[in-house]
Parts: sequence; C-alpha cells; structure tokens
Amino acid sequence: MRPDDRSRPAAGFEQGPLQGVRILDLARVVAGPYVSRVLCDLGAEVVKVEPPEGDVVRQIAPGHDRGMSAFFQWTNIGKRAISVDLQRPEGLRVVQDLVRCCDAVVENFRPGVIDRLGLGWDAIHALNPRAILLSLNGFGSDSAWSQRRAYAPIMHAITGILADQSVYAGQPVAQINEAHADTTVSLHGTIALLAALRVAEATGVGQHVEVPMFDAVLASYSEANNALLPEPDDRTMNPIYDAGLHGVIATAGAARLVWRLLVRTHALADPSPADADLETKKSLRHQAIEAWMTAQPGREAILEKLAEAGIAAAPVVPILDALTGELAKERDLLVEVDDRRGGTRPLVRPPARFSESRNEIRGRAARRGEHNREVLRDLLGYDDDAIDTLEATGVLHTGSHEER
Repeated sequence: MRPDDRSRPAAGFEQGPLQGVRILDLARVVAGPYVSRVLCDLGAEVVKVEPPEGDVVRQIAPGHDRGMSAFFQWTNIGKRAISVDLQRPEGLRVVQDLVRCCDAVVENFRPGVIDRLGLGWDAIHALNPRAILLSLNGFGSDSAWSQRRAYAPIMHAITGILADQSVYAGQPVAQINEAHADTTVSLHGTIALLAALRVAEATGVGQHVEVPMFDAVLASYSEANNALLPEPDDRTMNPIYDAGLHGVIATAGAARLVWRLLVRTHALADPSPADADLETKKSLRHQAIEAWMTAQPGREAILEKLAEAGIAAAPVVPILDALTGELAKERDLLVEVDDRRGGTRPLVRPPARFSESRNEIRGRAARRGEHNREVLRDLLGYDDDAIDTLEATGVLHTGSHEER
C-alpha cells in the first residue's frame, strides 16, 4: 500500500516542461489551486485533495452552475481529484502516503491549520525529505495578523491599492472586480515553487516556502516605489478620452506628453488662456483632445492619427469583446473544454508558448472524488478491498448526482 519507488514515468519534456513532476494540491478556492493549475498546464501531474463537502469554489456560481462552476473549472482544469476526510486517521494516512510520492505540496490555509491537520512542514519533511511545501496565506505566519481572514477584497483594502486607485481616478473608493490579490500571490508562489524544485533536484532536499498575499501584492504594485519617494510625483498619467459616438479611447503616457505630440503632429490649437492655472489648462486641453477625436470620421481614424503622433492607444472595450473579438480569434485565445454536463465551455488558453514544449489545458475538471480509486490504486498501490473499505466507512467521498 506504500510503494518505495516513486512510480513515475520518464520525463518527456516535449509534452510539457514539467513532465514528471507530481504536485499534491491541498489548497482551496483561488490562490493555491491556481498555482497547481498553472503547473498542470505546464505538464505537471496534479492530485487535488478536497474535503468531503468539496472545494467551496464549486459553489461560487449562479444556481444552475453550482457543483461544477466556471470558477472551479478555471482553477482546477486538468487535475485528478480525490475527496478525503482528513479528520479521520485513515484519511490522514491516505494523504500522508501521497506526500511520499509527490515532489511538492501546495496549501493556502491560515497559518497553523495545516499543522493541526497533521500535514505541516515538519510532518511533510519527515515523510518525504525531497518534497517542497508551498504555503500561501494572508499576512505571514510570523505576523501579528497571521490569524486574520484574508480574502482578495480585504487584501485590496489593507495594501492601500484601493485608496491609491481612488486618488488616481479622482473617484470614490471602489472595490476591484477581480481576484487581483489571489492571482498575484499565485504567480509569485508558482515562481517560488519552481525555484525550490530546482534546489531539490540539485541537493535532494526540499524546503518550506511561504508567500503572504500582503507582501506579494505590494511587491508587485508598480506605484509602491512612487509612494515611497520623499515627495511622491503627482503625475497625471494615461488619460482616457470620451470620443463621443466613436467610444472611449485609452492612451499611455503622461497627459502633457499626449498633448504635445498631438499639437506637433496634428496642429491642435491650445484653448487655454496664457494666464490660466495648471488645472484649468489640463482640463481645457483634455476637452480639446476629446473634441478633436469626436470630429474624426471613425474610431480607426482616431487610432491611426494617434499612432502617427507616436501615442500608444486602444479603444475601451467590454471584456466579452476582448475575449471573443478578432484579436482573440487571431490568437486562438479560447479553448472549448468539457463542461461535465454534456456540453462545452470556453476557457482562456495558457499564455506562455514554448518552441519545444507544450503548455496547454490538459483534460477536464474533475468531479468531487472522481479519481479516488484511480489515484489510490495507481499511485499508492492500494488494492480494491482496501479502497472499498475506505469508501464504505466514509473516509473517501464522491460527488452527488446534482454535481454531475
């Protein structure tokens, strides 16, 4: 039941740069699961462990989509899934056996929870000295805030980015409509895990890697460096213009540079009096650019003239247009995947494209406990009688009919 060998096929890197790497995913919702999703796309074998009730992200959806939600599929596509009651000693032993044959474990509980489950760093290192433990959490295990709940909306607030964006936009504070903090810490965690795997391959020794969301968000926020200056630069950057019937146009660069380039290339007249204060000049020049854009024959003409002036620009489009428009089609951006309900649903393909390896969505999202028998038999060598007993005693769980 506990094979000594690692039961791993020889790596074939043309199939994926992480072919031959096995990840045990104990994480839930977004941050941790997205790490193992990225690694899965890159060719790693991922075994996702869910509690008996399943990962809560299965239920973050409209009523008709619960159980196998779009959110769940986005973060878990391509993984094999087992559902184990870790509160039972027999369930803990199953996961401990998986630790022995995996290269890395990913978790995103609050500090201390994984230890109480019997799967903290000391336990994992004793079971498998080569294994990496990646812990993603809110504020760090050594922080006074270590036990506070840390979801993306909370992190957006406490890191200052909501306040900073409010000042920048000149609008009331508003929440970001995406899991920015989760995906940011996920990508930092992925990089750190890959680096730790390289060390383990060279030395035979794993290590514990912790990446707090608070640190990751501020390390990645480009305006943090400006805020730390003795006198922060009060910049008016990247102006957006209302071009009337032609839509809204975004530009990149300082507002004053956009104005100078348009004056030089397209001879815009300055509408502001010579003695006007700076704020009045900014406002009148902005209005002049919008009037000039509105007078153009169409949106493409605006973009062409901005390009002639050396100004980077693009129309502001709805996200669905971005996902399904001509540029997305040219990029083959969307991949149809099995929705596990007799149809398909689109997902955005992985962005990195390798010249010699495959980075792609692999398979489909698993139902809760779908691979219980397969994983325990193929990876751990459990026989049918042992698996039958675990199922009969409620250690292993499978999804209900509604989830299917």
